[in-house]
Amino acid sequence: MKFSEILKRMFVERYCVICGEAISYDTKEPFCDECVEHWKEFLGVKCRNCGRTNNQCICLPRKIIKINHGIAGWCVFYDASTNGEINKLFSYLKRRYDREIIDLCAERMKDRVKIVFNSRGLRYKDYVVTYAPRRHKNVNKYGFDQSKKLAKALAKKLGIECISTFKNIAKQEQKGLNKKERAFNAQTSYVYKEGSLKGFKNIILVDDIMTSGATMYACAFLLYKHGANSVVPITFAKDNYKERGV
Repeated sequence: MKFSEILKRMFVERYCVICGEAISYDTKEPFCDECVEHWKEFLGVKCRNCGRTNNQCICLPRKIIKINHGIAGWCVFYDASTNGEINKLFSYLKRRYDREIIDLCAERMKDRVKIVFNSRGLRYKDYVVTYAPRRHKNVNKYGFDQSKKLAKALAKKLGIECISTFKNIAKQEQKGLNKKERAFNAQTSYVYKEGSLKGFKNIILVDDIMTSGATMYACAFLLYKHGANSVVPITFAKDNYKERGV
């Protein structure tokens, strides 16, 4: 064993990212035994619309269907209307940069990309990755952009390029807004960086969570406007709310 690894085991404290309990350095995933079971249950949650798990569900916000013929993917369902312990993972993802949890999320996103692309007969190697950037105010507050980190990690795992194509000039967060407010806020939040597509036509668009689809719609619209031929939205989570009607 390398000396650096010995030092890590001696001095690095490791805690469950959901409940905060101390865990072994050798634990495969950053969860305690109890939260591992919660995580397994969480991954098996079924869509409230079609009854399928996230790997099989084809339900999408109408906005996404309009712009991309129903091609999109996500790794897990997220119920924004509840405050269960498992939802702390998403709060953690936004509040603290943790390379391990970013890697865990990106690995699942990579698997989802392959499923989505294979089901459509597409080659993900023909695409580049971009992302919906975080508000500058929150980047300053927390010190990182979780969508950018996810996008870069995903691109690396897929062996393709990650490019920055937007500026986020939003004055207000999407959280807490209703459907119409989300749509307007998203449409006025993102500005395309001129020339940033570099001639690329096929784009995988990354964000951490899809709720109403307004953010992905606004960003995809700009990408199409500036020359993209195909935009495939991929998120780590999707709001599992049955009657959102968006």
